[in-house]
Amino acid sequence: MATLEKIRNKAGLLVGVVGLALFAFIIGDLLNSSSSFRNRNMNNVLVVNGKTIDYQEYMYRENELTERYKLQLGASSLNETYMTQIRQAVYEDIVMENTFNPRLEELGITVTTQEMTDMVEGESISPVIYQSRIFQDPETGLFDRSSVTQFLFQIKNVESFRPEYQPQIMQNKMIWMYMEKDIKRNRQYEKYTSLISKAIAVNKLEAKDAFDNSNISSDIVYAMQTFSAIDDTLINVPASEIEKLYNERKEMFRQQEAHIIDYIAVDIVPSPEDYEQASKDMDAIRAELETTDNVAALTNEKSERKYINAFFSIPGFNEDKDLIDFITEASIGDIEGPLFKDNQYRIMQLIDKTENSDSVEVSIISPAARNIESDSRAYVDSILNVLTEGADFVEIVQKHSTNDQFAENGGEVGWMTEAGALQFMNEEFRRTVFSLNTGQCAVVKSTYGLHIVKVTNRTKKVPKYKVADIVYTITPSSTTRSHLYNTLNQFIAQNNTGEKIEASAKDHGYLLTPNVQVHSTDITVGSISGARQIIRWAFNSKKGQISDITECDNTFVVAIQKGKLPEGYQSLASVTPLLRTELAFRIKGEELAAKLRSKELSSIMDYAEEMNTIPDTVKFITMSTSRIANIGVEPKLNALITFAPLNTVSDPVAGNNGLYVFEVTNRTNDQQSYVEENQKKMLESGNSYRVSGLVFQFMQQNAKIIDNRVRFF
Repeated sequence: MATLEKIRNKAGLLVGVVGLALFAFIIGDLLNSSSSFRNRNMNNVLVVNGKTIDYQEYMYRENELTERYKLQLGASSLNETYMTQIRQAVYEDIVMENTFNPRLEELGITVTTQEMTDMVEGESISPVIYQSRIFQDPETGLFDRSSVTQFLFQIKNVESFRPEYQPQIMQNKMIWMYMEKDIKRNRQYEKYTSLISKAIAVNKLEAKDAFDNSNISSDIVYAMQTFSAIDDTLINVPASEIEKLYNERKEMFRQQEAHIIDYIAVDIVPSPEDYEQASKDMDAIRAELETTDNVAALTNEKSERKYINAFFSIPGFNEDKDLIDFITEASIGDIEGPLFKDNQYRIMQLIDKTENSDSVEVSIISPAARNIESDSRAYVDSILNVLTEGADFVEIVQKHSTNDQFAENGGEVGWMTEAGALQFMNEEFRRTVFSLNTGQCAVVKSTYGLHIVKVTNRTKKVPKYKVADIVYTITPSSTTRSHLYNTLNQFIAQNNTGEKIEASAKDHGYLLTPNVQVHSTDITVGSISGARQIIRWAFNSKKGQISDITECDNTFVVAIQKGKLPEGYQSLASVTPLLRTELAFRIKGEELAAKLRSKELSSIMDYAEEMNTIPDTVKFITMSTSRIANIGVEPKLNALITFAPLNTVSDPVAGNNGLYVFEVTNRTNDQQSYVEENQKKMLESGNSYRVSGLVFQFMQQNAKIIDNRVRFF
């Protein structure tokens, strides 16, 4: 009983302890859940209309598009410029999918199989195809319809090609899958914007008015008084008028979130010691060049330009004046340099010269290889003998060649220079085709086996030169880079606040650039490119913090976080100078116009004397002239000039930038015949173009987008 009594007496305390334990358990669970939720949110790159794109999904899309770029460009890696384009393209795709696609589904906008066929092989080729480099003629740069047919044939018949070609064709098949997706999507968006633009009807009065106005051209003589010539401090602009104009224009002052930074930029450039060392190195290279028996190896080791064992005609040197001047006067073996120009040292040597065709036209047969090389040689020689006896080359190609691409063209490879021949196959091929006469055939060997080549045409013989060109660009040494970095790092360590940096930068030879706004999508800071790391830091740091020293495109940058401009509208105070100037111009225009009217002047010369200026003339002004020569953008003048009577001095006109008085001295009316339907179509086309540009902008502005890309990229 005594024990029960003790428990009864302590019951309140016991309940409290149990309750506290339960509370701690619940709160702990909530905190853990909240932490997990925050972690998930921190991994979100984008949220568009409630659709979340996390880092993993975003990177999957980015990697997919990166591989496509690599395949199309034939590159193993992409620079930061391409990566920036890819990330923006991924962002726009995601936004489009989650803003446009629901509307497309709602409206039932689709693309039929027949439409796809027409856009790929018919009369309405998609821009995705005709703008692709894959389907352009390498010589003209123009779209080549036959290349599309050949491309599609290859990807549909991969197994019919030789094994060594199949990996490339499979890559092409992947490219085509991406292209088909783009073609379909672009067509859907085109239909949608067309649907919207149809709501902007063009009536016959509008069409006729636009036609007449664009065909009336006027010449004028005028006098102008610029508003900027009048001191703004003499003009009283009431604060109430500034606020009124701000409220009228408020949408123009909408701003993205921005962060304000100051920064110091130190260019990473060679030191005097680097230049001195480079000069010594080039003198040593020249001495070695004078004695070496292997110019090619020396050039490839020391030069930024690899040695090309081929002869070039003068056009092949791409208007390189220094090189052309040297080789045309030099004897074989002569050396020029070291020469210094554009931060480069250069040594040139004339290795050999000859006279030969600049280019040859070549056809090729690639017979199937045999297991034993001697059997392959005998087989190829037998084909060569048949050709030598007069057999038709095209028939032999179609019968014996295993290269389907060239076989379809009768074995024709096309025109090539010596450098092109070297790149196409190898040194034996280059040497052989440039030694054959027109119509001759020969056997050459490559890593793929034996081939029969035929020269079908040659250009006339011209002087040609073989050159060793050793080029060395002077770059900062590791010692120089370390010195620049350490000196800046020491300065930051000694001046570890924004205030100290601002006070001391100039005395230490640094230029501090103040109050720079950076936005989450920027890729530059001021004139510094490749600055995404600094921008990411700005958006993930606090006011007063100083960044680490960051290398941005051969520049060391250190930044100071000064503050943040929230997304929304620029403040009245921040835009007051701009609005005050505009209102001051208005007041100046009204006062100047009233003053000139009171003078009752009658000629342009009288007005010019009163304005203390000189008359000038402009010809061919129409309503559609966007910028009047020597005047600028003045839409009020466009309208008044178009409808002003001839040879009559106008009243003073207050424009955007000055006060004008003009006289129309001549007017012409283009005698084109008016066709209402054509004019309507032209205006509708312009409307459609504007709508297509505005639709995405409108969709993006009205979508609920949380853009966290700056956390990651």
